[in-house]
Amino acid sequence: MRGRHGFGRIIGIVLMAFVLMPGTMSLASPAPPGPLAADEAGNYQFFQGDAGCMRVALIFNMGSGYEPATSILNTLSAYGVRATMFPMGWFADARPEIVQWMSASGHVIGSHGYLGPELTSRSDWDVANDIAASSQSIANAIGYWPAPWFTPFAGAADDRVRAIAVNQGYTTVSWGVNSNDWGWNATAASVYANVMDNVYDGAIVELHFDSPTTTSSTAGALPWIIEDLSARGYRLVTVPEMTQPC
Repeated sequence: MRGRHGFGRIIGIVLMAFVLMPGTMSLASPAPPGPLAADEAGNYQFFQGDAGCMRVALIFNMGSGYEPATSILNTLSAYGVRATMFPMGWFADARPEIVQWMSASGHVIGSHGYLGPELTSRSDWDVANDIAASSQSIANAIGYWPAPWFTPFAGAADDRVRAIAVNQGYTTVSWGVNSNDWGWNATAASVYANVMDNVYDGAIVELHFDSPTTTSSTAGALPWIIEDLSARGYRLVTVPEMTQPC
């Protein structure tokens, strides 16, 4: 994500200030360790599944601060699809009922950090506390720790950020298919084309839940994407399911 609605940014900054106050630091405890996936360089990240399984994973990042496209949840339920959801911590604080809805619908809830900007530009202390604060906020919303999967703000991660994330029990998730649904020019047709023209066996597809045009672009394209991926023989799975053998 590359921007933030003014309202969402104000809420996030205020809430982050409370989280990072010395008197409340104990609230920002890390999530318990979970299963990790290391690439050939030893960096703890997960980029795609094995080919030959005919699987695609849809992930939804959220925390831009625009109108949440809650119809996405209705669409996923109607098609019986489970996705992997990555709320920012401030979003979980501000809209816990939406994160609870996701959890009750059987979606995997990971972390998208607490607040921007890009973690690669921030100190070790700041990165660690941002991730920990998000863990606590999501746990407060849904009653349990988020799953051990993490997507960084704007997709910005390096070895240092991934190492800090793994120390808190998170595998950093990246993706091979970008729907380009974040910007103001995104339409249902463009999101559909970006996904379907670039999808492949084992792909992780990044979508957004509350970007500027999500309520019309991503929400509008999602039924077409689900139906046509299924018609091509793909099975839609969660990120943890994608890590497993066929």
